[in-house]
Amino acid sequence: MQDNKILCKTCGAEYDVSLVRCPYCGTAYAPAEETEYMDKLEDIREDLHLQVSKEDTRIKNEIEEDYKHDRNMRRFKKRYEDTEKEVSRFAKAVEGLGKKAAILVALLIGIIVMIIITSVNYADPDEERAVRRDAKKNAATYAADADALLESGQYMEFVSFLYSHELMNFPPEEFERFRSVSYVAKEYYECIELMEVMILRSDDPEYFDGLDTDIRNFCMYVEGFYEVFEAQKSSEKNEVYLAYIMDMDNELRAAMRTYFDMDDKGVQDFLDMSRGQKAMKIREVLRHE
Repeated sequence: MQDNKILCKTCGAEYDVSLVRCPYCGTAYAPAEETEYMDKLEDIREDLHLQVSKEDTRIKNEIEEDYKHDRNMRRFKKRYEDTEKEVSRFAKAVEGLGKKAAILVALLIGIIVMIIITSVNYADPDEERAVRRDAKKNAATYAADADALLESGQYMEFVSFLYSHELMNFPPEEFERFRSVSYVAKEYYECIELMEVMILRSDDPEYFDGLDTDIRNFCMYVEGFYEVFEAQKSSEKNEVYLAYIMDMDNELRAAMRTYFDMDDKGVQDFLDMSRGQKAMKIREVLRHE
């Protein structure tokens, strides 16, 4: 028998040692089978290494972009501070109306320069820019729409409306009056949305691990809501918007009473718990533990 041949232990046929199975009876040849298996593992390892390398490159690029952004913003901040100092020195050399005009002109020039630099270096995609231009152009109309949503108690829709028109993160000055109420509404939105998902899917076996994640997130968001609520409640001077903020607190408590089968005292006791205790309480309710 040649060195590169082997006899099948089952049928006695002679075949090439590189074959994984006997070509006559199909009996596996362990050494060749192991070699094939190890070759496949090596291919998988190489694929994983390639994917990891790609991910490392992507993360590295993101870090470098963040670093460039931070470095540029520090440079822009220094330029602004230098401009501000120059304005102060210049202002001392003039008096009366000339002084005010000089300060205004110099500050406007500094602001315009910073806006131009920022827009050049960090321009948004065309679609986002178009949405923001639309928001600025129709700010008065959108502000009236936002007021109508708040007046009707549609706080979830209010938040969705702000996001859809890029008014949450980039509000025009017409939306300055919504600042406090929008902060509270954003946290309110996260809490209500998570509660609804948990209630609707709590009996779904495929949602078991997802439920744990959403419970933890809800406990985090409900604490965030009341932190923002307390801060904005004390800072909001407009009685109408303050009433909306207070109403969101009432609505959130009502939802917890309904979804978590609690009375008023139970809700307050729940809010006074630690985050871990809150999570345990919700599991008891939703999983009947």
